[in-house]
Amino acid sequence: MIRRTSRRGFRRGAVAPLTAVMSIVFVAILAFAVDIGYLLVAKSETQNVADAAALAGMGKLADQLKIAPLVGGVPVQTSSDLALAREEVKAFALRNRIGSLTADVRDEDVEFGYMANPYDHTSDALDTTGWPVRPYNAVRVTVRRDTSRTGGPLNLFFGGAIGTGQRDLLQTATAVYAMGAVQPRGNQDGRRGGLLPFTYQVDQWNAVLAANGAGTVVAANGVSLPVTDGYSVDAQSTSSNGVHSGTDGRMEAKLFPSTTTSGNYGTINFSTTKVSNSTSVLRDIIENGPDVADWPDLDAIVQASPGHPVGVNGDPGISAGMECAVQSIIGEPHVIALHSTVSGTGNNTFYDLVGFAPITVVTVDLHGGTKHITIQPRIIGHKSLIDGTDRIYLDLVPSATPNPLFVGARGLVR
Repeated sequence: MIRRTSRRGFRRGAVAPLTAVMSIVFVAILAFAVDIGYLLVAKSETQNVADAAALAGMGKLADQLKIAPLVGGVPVQTSSDLALAREEVKAFALRNRIGSLTADVRDEDVEFGYMANPYDHTSDALDTTGWPVRPYNAVRVTVRRDTSRTGGPLNLFFGGAIGTGQRDLLQTATAVYAMGAVQPRGNQDGRRGGLLPFTYQVDQWNAVLAANGAGTVVAANGVSLPVTDGYSVDAQSTSSNGVHSGTDGRMEAKLFPSTTTSGNYGTINFSTTKVSNSTSVLRDIIENGPDVADWPDLDAIVQASPGHPVGVNGDPGISAGMECAVQSIIGEPHVIALHSTVSGTGNNTFYDLVGFAPITVVTVDLHGGTKHITIQPRIIGHKSLIDGTDRIYLDLVPSATPNPLFVGARGLVR
C-alpha cells in the first residue's frame, strides 16, 4: 500500500517568510512613492516661487518705467529702478515656501534684459546691449534649494535608506512686458483704443520729445515751436485730479493752435476718403473714441507706419463747441496720430499718417483770446485705465527697436 503524505502543512509554513519579504518590498515601494510625491510637490512649489517673483519684478520694472524722466524721447531706466525690481523679486519670494522653508532668492538669482520677441521660444537669451537707451523689459528669476542656499537641499523622508536622502531643486521663470511698434485699436467688443481725432506733425513731435528744457525748439522740418514744463502728470492719472501745476521734466506743446494747412488745425476723420462731420460727432469721438463699426477704414488706418503711410481725411478746424469734450478727458491717457505730410485745404485736407503717440491733455481753452489745447507726452500700456472704468487696448508688433512710450501686455513667457 502506498502512503500519501499531505503537503498542506508545508504550504502553510512557506507563506510566512514570503509575506515578510513582500512586506519589505511593499514598504519600500510606499516609501519611494511618498518621496516622489513630496519631491514633485516641492518642485511645483519652487516653480510657483519663481513665477510669482518674476511677475512681481516685471511689474515693478514696468511701473518705474512709467514715471521715468524722458531724455531724447526715451524713458530713462536707471540702476535704482533695477534695484527696486530686484528687491520686489526677493520680497515676493519670501512670501512663499518650498518644502516648509522660505525661499532664499539672492541678487545673483535675478537677471534683467531685453527680449525683442518674447513669444519666439527658439531663444531664451536676454539681450543686455543698448541699455539704458533701450529699456529692459524682461526679468528672469532662478530659485534654488541646494547647499548654497539657506535650508539646503530638500530632505526626503525615506531616500536616505538607499543613499539619496536629499535632492537639489532648481526652477526658473521669465516675465516680460512686450515692447515694439504700436498698433492702437478702435472701439470694438466693449474695448476702447483711446484714439483721439487729432494729428500732430511727426518731426515736431520728435522735437518735443527731444527737448531738455522749456524754450523754443526747431524741428527737423524747420518749424520752431515753443515747449513748456508747467504741468506735472501722475503716472496713473485717469482724470484732471492727476494734473498739477509744476514741473516733471516732460515738456508740453500746443496741439492747437498748430496750423497745418489753410482751414485745418489737425483734426481728422478716421476715413481714407472725404467725410463731412458735425461738431457733435467729433465731441463723441473725443469723449468715447471711434467705433470700428462706424469707421470701416479704421483697421487699415491703425497700421500706419513710416514705411507704410496711410492717408486720412482732415476735418476743418477745432470749434469752441468741442471744449467741454476736451475738458472731460484732461488727465486721461490717450493716443493721437502722427503725420508726415499734408495736402489740400479745409475739408479737402489729407494727412499721411506714419504712427501714433501717447499723450495727456493738460489744459484747454477754446473760448478765450488765447485758444489752445496743450498736451504732454505720456507712457501708456496695454489695458491702462482711461477714466477709472474703461481700459486702453492696443497691439504691439515685437521689435528690437521699440517705441519706448508704449508698454504692451505683461506675462510669463518662460
